[in-house]
Amino acid sequence: MEPLPENPLPDPAPLPQTPKTKQTNGPPVVESTPMSQKCTSHAEDEVPQRASVMNKFLEDDIGDGVVFSLDDFATLILELPVDWKVKEDIGLQVDSDAVKDAFEAYLSVAIGVAEAEGKKRKGAAGHETQLYRPLANLLNVLKDLDVEEGRLGSDIDEKIFYVQDPRPVLGSRIERKPDLGGIYIQLLKLTEGEELSEYLEKNKKIVGVFWGLLLYFVEVKHRKGNFIGMSILHPGPSSRTQSDTLPSIAYVVSQSATSTALTSTSASFGDEPLVEDTIQAIGGTKKTTEVVTSQEYARRAEAELRAEQKMSSTQGQRHTRIQCASYAKEMLSNGFIRNHAMGITADDSGFRFQYYDRSKVVESQPFHILNDESKTLLMAMVCQLNKLSTEKLGFIPNLDLDEFDHLRNPEQFAYNVEDDPSTLVGATYTFTGSDGSRRRVKITKVLYRAEGIIGRCSIVVEVVCLCREADCFWHEEGNQKTRVMKISFPSKTRPCEDGLIGEARSKAESSGQRWALNHLPEVIDSITFPYHENTTVQGRLKKHLKDDYEERVMRVTFLEKLHPLSELTDPREYAQVFYDILQIHQWLYECVGILHRDLSSGNIMFRRINGKIYGVLNDFDLSSRLRDMDNGPTSNQRTGTRPFMSLDLLDPTWNGGHLYRHDLESLFYIMLCLACRYEEPGVPAPEPRAYSKWFNGSDLDIFDNKNTFFTSPFTLINGLPIQSYFAGFQRWLRKLYDQLRGGYIQRPSCAKNLSISNEESEELEDEDLESLQNDNDSNFDWITLNRHVSYARMRSVMSSFKGKSLETWWEGKPEF
Repeated sequence: MEPLPENPLPDPAPLPQTPKTKQTNGPPVVESTPMSQKCTSHAEDEVPQRASVMNKFLEDDIGDGVVFSLDDFATLILELPVDWKVKEDIGLQVDSDAVKDAFEAYLSVAIGVAEAEGKKRKGAAGHETQLYRPLANLLNVLKDLDVEEGRLGSDIDEKIFYVQDPRPVLGSRIERKPDLGGIYIQLLKLTEGEELSEYLEKNKKIVGVFWGLLLYFVEVKHRKGNFIGMSILHPGPSSRTQSDTLPSIAYVVSQSATSTALTSTSASFGDEPLVEDTIQAIGGTKKTTEVVTSQEYARRAEAELRAEQKMSSTQGQRHTRIQCASYAKEMLSNGFIRNHAMGITADDSGFRFQYYDRSKVVESQPFHILNDESKTLLMAMVCQLNKLSTEKLGFIPNLDLDEFDHLRNPEQFAYNVEDDPSTLVGATYTFTGSDGSRRRVKITKVLYRAEGIIGRCSIVVEVVCLCREADCFWHEEGNQKTRVMKISFPSKTRPCEDGLIGEARSKAESSGQRWALNHLPEVIDSITFPYHENTTVQGRLKKHLKDDYEERVMRVTFLEKLHPLSELTDPREYAQVFYDILQIHQWLYECVGILHRDLSSGNIMFRRINGKIYGVLNDFDLSSRLRDMDNGPTSNQRTGTRPFMSLDLLDPTWNGGHLYRHDLESLFYIMLCLACRYEEPGVPAPEPRAYSKWFNGSDLDIFDNKNTFFTSPFTLINGLPIQSYFAGFQRWLRKLYDQLRGGYIQRPSCAKNLSISNEESEELEDEDLESLQNDNDSNFDWITLNRHVSYARMRSVMSSFKGKSLETWWEGKPEF
C-alpha cells in the first residue's frame, strides 16, 4: 500500500517580539511578547473567580493553537503507526455486528438516519443530552481486543467512557461539567449498576468525580457539525457495505489537509452566580467550591442551550473551543500533576480530537462518520486513545497516591467528606537526586497551584522524606524535616532557578556580603526532565513545528521551607521584611546582575534565625540575568503576577520591556494590598474589599483601574483605605504613592492632558515639583519615571517605621 500523503506545514513564522527601546545609561530591556497578555501565576488571595476573566485567559491560550491534519494528529499525538491501516497487530473489529449496531444507534439519534427503513426520521433528537448514552456506548464498543464480541475487557488498564453531565467535576471554583469522561473501568466495576456519582457519594463520601480521575473528556453538540467547523453532509454508503481499500485519512476531510493556525476572538460564557461552600482539606488549606442543586444544574443547562441556539456557526466554534479548553485547564490545574490533556468533540456525525500541553493547543481537522472509511478512522483513533498508558495520557511518572496506583485502584481511596478530593496531599513522589540517591517523598500540604494551560504552571507543595537511612541529611535528629517541592514547566531556554540562586549565594560568600545569604532561598536539589523528541509527544511536536513550538522541560526543585507573610504577627516585623526585600532585590540587580521580575505576596517569605526575622525573596523562575536581557524573549509569557504587575506591563501599547522600576512598583502594590485588604494577618477586610478588580479582572480591567488610581485627582479624596492594624504603613504608602503618581502623571502622553492642582502641588516634595516643572517630551526619563521611582528614593522612605530605624544591610550606589 502506498504511504500516506505528506501534509507539510507552511514555514513557521518566528515568535512575535515587542520592539525594544533602550536608553543611554539605562538598564537593559527585558522583553515580553504580544501573545503574553496573561501571567504565569495568580495571587494567593481569596476572591470570587469570574468565568469571563478565566475565558479570556483560555482565549489567549488557544489563540496560538494549530489545526493538524488527521494524519499528523493520529501519528504525532496519538502515536498511531504510519502504516496502521495494514498493520496486522491492530485488529479493528469494524465489521462486527456490535460495532455496526453501535454506529447505527448513535447516528439514528444524531442525524435522524434510520438506515433499516431507508429514510430520514425527523425530530430524532431535540436535545444534545439524548446523544450522551448512545455516544458512550459507541465509544466503548470501539475496541480492538481479542475478546468475545461486544464485551469489555477485564484488564486493570481498561478504560471506559461514562456520562458525566449534569454533575460538575469536583475541584475548581467555577462549575465545569464535560458531557462524557474517560476513566479506568475498575472504578465503574465497583459501582454495581449505580451511577458513578451516586456510588462515590454513598460509599466514598465524595459527591462526584474529581479532576484527578478524568483521563480525557468528551464534549457533545447537536448543531449539525456547525460547532466544529463543518455542516452535515448527505450520508455516504451504508455502513453494511465495506470498501476494498482504505484511502488516506485526509480523504475523509472536506477541507485542506495542512496544519493551520486556530483563530479565536472574543467569546465567553456568562458569569455564573455561585453558591459557595468552603472545604477544609488535609494540610489545613481551604478551597471554595460551588454547591448547587440538581434543579439549578438543569436550569443552567437549559439557559446555555438557548444561548447556543442563538449563536452563529463562527460564534459556536469559538464557544466550543473555549468550553473544551476549560476542561483541559481543570485537568491540568486541579487534577493530579500532568504534562498534557486530551479530549474529543462530537457534533452529531462530526468529530474532532484535541490536545493541550504547556506550550501548544492542537486540534485535529474535523471529520464525519458517514462512511466506512471515516468510521474505521474514528475506531482507530479511539482504540489508540484507550491503549495509551497513564504516562502517555499526560500524568507525570513516579507520582502515586497512598503508595499505590491511585487511578486504577479506586477502592483504596482514603478520602472523607471533609477533604478536598482534588488535593495532592498523601501522594508520594519518587526521584533520583543529582547525587544519585533514590528518594521517595510524601506530600503533606499543597501551598500553591497555578491556573492555566500555557506556561510554567508551577505546583508548590510541602514534603517529607520517607527514606529510612539513618544518615539521610533530609532528616534532623532522627525526625523528618519538611521541605518544599516545586514542579514546574519552564521554557528550556530560561535560566534555571537553582542556577540563579546558586550564583547569588556564591557572590554573597565571595564578596564578603554574607548578610545577603539570610535573604536568599536555599536550593537543596533540582532535577530537570527534558522531553525526548521520539518518545514523548512534546518532543515530536517540537520536531514537527520547529520554532512555532516552545520547548519546555519539567523541573523538580527541592528547597528549604520558608514562612509566608501571613505568619507574621507584628506590623514592625512586616516593615522589616519589606525593607529587607527592597535591599536584597537591589543587591541582586547591582551586584549579581539579576532582575527578579515577579515580586508578589506569595514570593515574599521570611525565616527566623535565633529569634530574628529576615525577609527572603523567593521564586526565581522568571528572573533574568542582565547580560541576557537584550538577547530576545526567553518565554512566550509576560512576567509578573497580575494584581502586582506595574501599570506599564498591563498596558497593551507598552513596548519598553520589563524595567527595574516595575519591580519596585510591584512591591508598593504588595504592601498596599496587605494594608488595605486585611484587618489583620490572615483576616480579610469586610466586603467590598479594596482593589478587588486587581485580583479578578481582566488585564485591561486592571490596567484601566490602576491608571485611574494614579492619574485621577479623586483617588485620595478619602485617603488610602488602610486598615487600623496596619496604620503604621500610612506614611510609607502615601509617600510611595506620591512618587509613583508624580512619575506617571508626567509621562508625555499624560502631561498634556492633566494638570496639578495647588493642593496637589503642595503635597509633592521639592524634587517632584522640580521634575514636573522641567518636564518635556524630549528629556523624559522612562527608566525612573523622571527620577521619581528609584531604589534610593524608596529606601529613604522605608528605612524607618513609625519613627524608628529598621536594619539597613545595603545602601546601594547613588545612581540607583
